Amino acid sequence: MVMQQGKKPENTDIFADEMVLSETMKLQLAQMCTYARIEGIDLEEIKRELTEEGILPCSDKTASKKALAEIYRHVACSF
Repeated sequence: MVMQQGKKPENTDIFADEMVLSETMKLQLAQMCTYARIEGIDLEEIKRELTEEGILPCSDKTASKKALAEIYRHVACSF
C-alpha cells in the first residue's frame, strides 16, 4: 500500500470507533483491511465475531494490539 504524505489510511473505517490505535497500528490495520477487501473477506463478519467474543470495542492500545492480532488471524486464515 502506497501512502501519500499527510493522507489518512483508507479502509479502517469499519474499526475506527472500536480501537485505540497508534499511527503504526493504523497503517497495519489499513493494510489488513485492504488485503481482506481484495480477497473478498467479509470484514463485517470479522467485526461481528470479535464483538461477540468481547475483543471489540477496545479501551486502550494494549487491547487494540490483541484485537489487531485477531483481525490478522481471521484474515490470514481465510484462504
